[in-house]
Amino acid sequence: MSDYIEHSREPLKPVVTTPAELATCLDALASADGPVAFDAERAHGYRYWPKAYLFQIRRQGAGTWLIDPLPFEQEGLGSLVQATGDAEWVIHAASQDLPCMRDIGIVPPRIFDTELGGRLLGKPGVALGMLLKYELGIKLRKAHSAVNWSTRPLRESWLTYAALDVDYLIELRDSIDAQLASVGRAEWAREEFDWELRHHSSPPSPPAEPWRRLSGITNLRSSRQLALARELWLERDAIARHRDRPPSHIVSDLAIVELAGLARPEAPMPGPEALRAVAGFGTPSARRYRTNWITALNKAAELPERRYPARRPKPTGLPHPKAWERTNPDASRRWDQVRPRIDALACELSFQSSLIAPPAVIQQAVFEATHEAPSAARLQELGARPWQAGFLAPLLQEALPEHSPGSAD
Repeated sequence: MSDYIEHSREPLKPVVTTPAELATCLDALASADGPVAFDAERAHGYRYWPKAYLFQIRRQGAGTWLIDPLPFEQEGLGSLVQATGDAEWVIHAASQDLPCMRDIGIVPPRIFDTELGGRLLGKPGVALGMLLKYELGIKLRKAHSAVNWSTRPLRESWLTYAALDVDYLIELRDSIDAQLASVGRAEWAREEFDWELRHHSSPPSPPAEPWRRLSGITNLRSSRQLALARELWLERDAIARHRDRPPSHIVSDLAIVELAGLARPEAPMPGPEALRAVAGFGTPSARRYRTNWITALNKAAELPERRYPARRPKPTGLPHPKAWERTNPDASRRWDQVRPRIDALACELSFQSSLIAPPAVIQQAVFEATHEAPSAARLQELGARPWQAGFLAPLLQEALPEHSPGSAD
């Protein structure tokens, strides 16, 4: 007899797809009490847009409800938050789900992230299945994590799997919360959850030059080659957006970079015949868009050299500390004093150093500490949570004594 749990604790309800069914769900949630367990299923690897294709929601007294968000994209699903009032929402790895929740109007008043809570406790494994197994002794049969959730109709076995993701989430939350309180880290967790909710419920700023994320682009040495890579990337992205398919399903990064690498100095830009020289453009999916690739090649050929992209992207922030030794030796020396202390503190607290010192925060703090070590208030201005600043401010003053407030220059 298997000791794995393969079915939720109550029979599956029909997936909510109509306003009438949603109204019944909302009534059940509103009449229930306690935290709200929530999860979302996306079609990563199958679709261009990172939206959700199934929501799972559970509350004590209401049971588990599965909601198809597609029929509700126009009006949104903010009514789920209204129905549950000021209840806390329990989400595992909330940073992954909050963006697609925001896109359809779901912004909880507060959250509890069981994955992040596990990391603050220094748990060796924080995947949902691992935490349920070792914290509650519950082993789930996880068999459909990589399926295409945009498929319709959704299979019964997939729905069973999805329901299990929230079936024991509230009990896991209670276990982790009790442990956080017992080791004095409950307030740390609350500050992290509040920051996570604010950060991931706000629309992100689009990257300035997303085409520079092409895998292997560092192999391109000239602005001419980069210009061709950019035009091919833009054409592929437009196709992927229109068809709602992952760009790599249209043509691979490797193929784009290989074709762009054929652009030689003092020679004409590669033309349509070059497509036959790159195997990646000979796949069935790539051949289907031959006209598009020719358009991109022509656009690149017509570009004046002054409109070629720079060989290196414009700096948008601090250089990585590895570059400081060459560009700012004083900052590099400060970094060498601070980094080992942060690692030692993280080891003492039994979790990743990025939890105590977010990289962007600590790098900026060290880089600008030319006259004095940054205060706790300054660290919070840079984005540190109060509990992190409480650790980091004295650490920096100890690591940089000649820069500490009140010290002589």
